[in-house]
Amino acid sequence: MEVAMFDELSSEDEKKKWLFKENIRLQELSRNLEDERKLIEIQMGMLQRQQSKNMLLKKQLESQRDLFEQKWNILERETRQLAIDKDKFEREKLIYKDKVYREARRSMSNAENVKIFFKGVEDTASLKKRYKALLKIYHPVGFGLLLNKQPYPLFLFFHRI
Repeated sequence: MEVAMFDELSSEDEKKKWLFKENIRLQELSRNLEDERKLIEIQMGMLQRQQSKNMLLKKQLESQRDLFEQKWNILERETRQLAIDKDKFEREKLIYKDKVYREARRSMSNAENVKIFFKGVEDTASLKKRYKALLKIYHPVGFGLLLNKQPYPLFLFFHRI
């Protein structure tokens, strides 16, 4: 198409003008293409930097996720161990209470000092009277509070003997 236009031009001056204008147009197109190429290179560099940043952030996120999982597993394991230790402690506490209770019963049943308080008691009525009298003297809480809130433990204990 441009070649056809060139052939139609009659004079040599017109041909030179046309060639000059065409040369200027091509140079400007070349500059525009060069500018666009540089812009594309800059954009490609920015894209590559952004991709490398994204990869770095992705690796950081994965390492943080792994660290979180490790911490979570430790927390779960320690919580399970705490529950096991609590159950063990409760069992040991019950065993210790039972041991203390058995020792107290053994020492009370064999203790002559306790039997001295009830020496001469022959029947249930006199046992109850002696028990109330001893409560008034020795109990740290007080006679009235104890009688209103709980049964006579020593009375019951010695009544079975």
